[in-house]
Amino acid sequence: MKSRKRKHLLTVTFTLIGLAVSCGAMYIYLLRYFFYNKYNIHAQRAALDRLNAVYHQEFELLSIEFETTEVRIGGASYVHMWTYTFEDSNGRQFYVYVRLCGLSERGSGNFHAPDYSSYVNDTYGQLCLEERLGDKYDLYKYRQDKVSRFPDGEDYIFICTKDNTKEIAEILTEIYFAETEFSDNGCLYCRVNDEHGEKLFSYFWSSVTRNLQKQNKEITKETVYVYILQEIQN
Repeated sequence: MKSRKRKHLLTVTFTLIGLAVSCGAMYIYLLRYFFYNKYNIHAQRAALDRLNAVYHQEFELLSIEFETTEVRIGGASYVHMWTYTFEDSNGRQFYVYVRLCGLSERGSGNFHAPDYSSYVNDTYGQLCLEERLGDKYDLYKYRQDKVSRFPDGEDYIFICTKDNTKEIAEILTEIYFAETEFSDNGCLYCRVNDEHGEKLFSYFWSSVTRNLQKQNKEITKETVYVYILQEIQN
């Protein structure tokens, strides 16, 4: 009788242990592949995919931070943001931001990995560009803070007046050729506004290249400059 009770007790004990282990494993799985949190695998892969897609080198991940902020986007909602600190081979540190919107502050998540790439941005392009052109054109005064500019992701915003149109076209031409030194197919987004904040021109390396190719134009500093100047003026 005692032996039978002991066997029953052991069976119940092992069953409970098995359930606890299973629940723990399931929680760890959800933590890494579903829940929006610091340890989410999809967000980290989205950050790495961004770097691999646009730059010519490998980077070391130094740290991860995660925060959730309540915002107003068509009603009460939340923005979940991962901040990854990376370092390049020369010891230069920069940040990659991954953001997703959600309806709840905690307990929400997403299994669909491609969704994590919907808004990924980094500061490495700004870092590399300003090392090359920052002092020449005082780019720091045009730089946009990637942390606060969501959902917009401009790297630089230029304000066009009747007196500086050619200067802005010259700066963007220099940016175009500087990007090819550290990025595949471009990585920077620049916007030119008028004095009232209305957009005149959006600069992407890829769109400038594509449009010049459509026009059967050889890509030189002169053709890039003329194209950008015309786009701003139109």
